[in-house]
Amino acid sequence: MNAHQDTHQAWSINPPLPNFIYQWEEGADPVSPEEVDAFFYSDGIALIKQRICDIGRRLWQKEYVDGNGGNISVRVGDNLVLCTPTLISKGFMTPEDICLVDMEGRQKAGIRPSTSEIKTHLAIMKTSGARSCVHAHPANANAFLITGSVPPTGIMPEPDIFFGEVGLAAYATPGSEQNAHNVGETSLDHQCIFMENHGVIVWGDHVEDAYWKLENVDAYCRILLLATELQKPITRVDAASMRDFINIRIALGMPDARAKRSEQELFNANEFAGRPLQTR
Repeated sequence: MNAHQDTHQAWSINPPLPNFIYQWEEGADPVSPEEVDAFFYSDGIALIKQRICDIGRRLWQKEYVDGNGGNISVRVGDNLVLCTPTLISKGFMTPEDICLVDMEGRQKAGIRPSTSEIKTHLAIMKTSGARSCVHAHPANANAFLITGSVPPTGIMPEPDIFFGEVGLAAYATPGSEQNAHNVGETSLDHQCIFMENHGVIVWGDHVEDAYWKLENVDAYCRILLLATELQKPITRVDAASMRDFINIRIALGMPDARAKRSEQELFNANEFAGRPLQTR
């Protein structure tokens, strides 16, 4: 190979990662009805509305929601949040159905009433700084939460990196102030929350990010449930590998309270389905 060929083969490109985070100017929220209306129908907000509808369709296609179940939100200002309306199938929404509320849940725009569970989304945003929340009832994950349990950590890299340790929020009536309080507190240390006897809510930097976490956790729960049918011990990684997962997660910009835990507190379970977990 001559020098000319070597030069041509050694080159590479470094494309940037796509950025789906909605950016707003702090302190510049529209306030008057006229300003809010212009904002609500602007091109930038139209794109987020379409993304919400796309995620709703994916939730429905994956059978994570049925009937009018589930809800989605995206923060678009210091005091403004887009969200899905109440009593609508998430698989058949259009951008015209999307609502706008403030951080106290007061509706500011939209032709349909906002979701009754918006207070829970807002509690997460106030507590954790979340930009988007997705709530649904995926069957495999719901099998855990109706038994008051969460999946064990340290079994596979992807769960511990991409959604982290699952939090369990105590049951309260959906849409109530108590449920918002319970879930909001849990979101301080967890991006994926199982609401006892209710469903799953996840948060992220944008709506796609939050949805990915929902897919991740339901797939992981399904793997665990399938593994129990083999009636063999499930293995987990050692503490050093678990630290690697946590460090990767933090490097990706996601919070993880486990980084401050001792090795004795690093894993959330020592057994699963009545069988001890075996360290690899």
